Amino acid sequence: MTNKLSYLNISSLLVALLVFISACEQEESLPPFNVNFANQEIGVTASTAIEVVFSRAAANDGEIVLQMNSGNLQYGEDNDFYTLPAAVDQQITLPFIAGDNKVSFEILAGTGLNIQQDETITFSLLNDVNGTFQTGQNETVTALFGENFVAREGTLEMNGGGEEQPNQVYVDLSKLATAVVDKKSWDFGFYSGEKYRVVLNSSAYVMARPLNKTDITAVTAQDTVGFAAAMQIPQFSPAFGAIAWVDSEDGDLEKTAFGEIAADVSNAKVFIVKRDGNWKKVKIAQQGNDYSIQYAGLGSDIIFNTTVSKDDNYNFSFFSLDDGEVSIEPAKDQWDIMYGTYTVGFPLQGTLIPYGFKDYVVLNRSGVSAAVVMESDIIYDEFDAADAESLTFSNDLNVIGSSWRSLGAGPGGAPPALNDDRYYVIKDAAQNVYKLKFTRLVSTTGERGYPEFTFDLVSK
Repeated sequence: MTNKLSYLNISSLLVALLVFISACEQEESLPPFNVNFANQEIGVTASTAIEVVFSRAAANDGEIVLQMNSGNLQYGEDNDFYTLPAAVDQQITLPFIAGDNKVSFEILAGTGLNIQQDETITFSLLNDVNGTFQTGQNETVTALFGENFVAREGTLEMNGGGEEQPNQVYVDLSKLATAVVDKKSWDFGFYSGEKYRVVLNSSAYVMARPLNKTDITAVTAQDTVGFAAAMQIPQFSPAFGAIAWVDSEDGDLEKTAFGEIAADVSNAKVFIVKRDGNWKKVKIAQQGNDYSIQYAGLGSDIIFNTTVSKDDNYNFSFFSLDDGEVSIEPAKDQWDIMYGTYTVGFPLQGTLIPYGFKDYVVLNRSGVSAAVVMESDIIYDEFDAADAESLTFSNDLNVIGSSWRSLGAGPGGAPPALNDDRYYVIKDAAQNVYKLKFTRLVSTTGERGYPEFTFDLVSK
């Protein structure tokens, strides 16, 4: 009996030893777990996110501690700036869990911020006393409060919200900043320039079809018989002419679904607007320097009337048929490109049909232009200011569009993939010139809707 027990004990010890050795080998086989700031400098707007990225997914739970040096600025929501999560004794703790690829925190301008010159604050990664991770080369990030900040380079991941890309992401290259909005939170954009034009929310696939009626109270559901089959995106029957009910993808204000807005409300046509959730009947006209809008549900006798004013600080004043005026785009001088879904004209049987594209990039129409450069002509790393002078820039909104990735082969076929044979040169409204190339189509875990790009300042 003793020999048998001894044999069993020895066997158990051997199994445990083998498991331990195997676990050690697996742990030793993992590459080093390094953490870095995604960028070394960033400009602070009203709210700015700073990311700490990992060299690989975290194997265990842990936390990263940052040391903050606020310089001449005073910390606090009622003072110059504050952070989320909050700093305690000049330190910020960022917890992470196993599987995470990054963590982030926000810097926000306080209500008391009033500076007469550029000011900076710095954040530094503190070494992990437990040995969970080691810091990489980007151990410090400098955040600049001031109008003169111009990013020299950067890497940004756009938060499209996942596979269905429910977000619009506005990007300001010079400030290394992004702003994210729900793409379904608006329906129309009322142009703030000299012309009277109204654009549709192409990211949410909104359509507008005119009727031969000018009295909105006389429009009923009977006026839309057969519309359900025709007002679709995509609309695979070119015979319907559905492309006329969406805006031109290049942003040409002479080619909008609403067309020129009538100066006299009595002459303004009623439009049937298809949007997410339900349909509306809508009538828009000029009213002095502003716009008037009447709208209602198809079967409703209750007509809503309101006025939308132009605002020179923005390209458009935005309006939701559910919530009235809403804040969407940043000020026109505070963004360069927008990423998200978009309505385009897609060729079918010799004509164009409206089609909803994912992973689409458009330019800000206010002074931003771009050009496409092929790697076969000059590689990205060698492109400089002299090369930029020879380019022909375009301010069409769809210069970049979907050209940075392949279209894929549809359901069951090959998925879209990154086009690594090209990059883009973007000139912002302040004449800063950037070269930009996409480095990822999907997230680090393979989820669509989180592409990444890198960019470098060529000249200013």
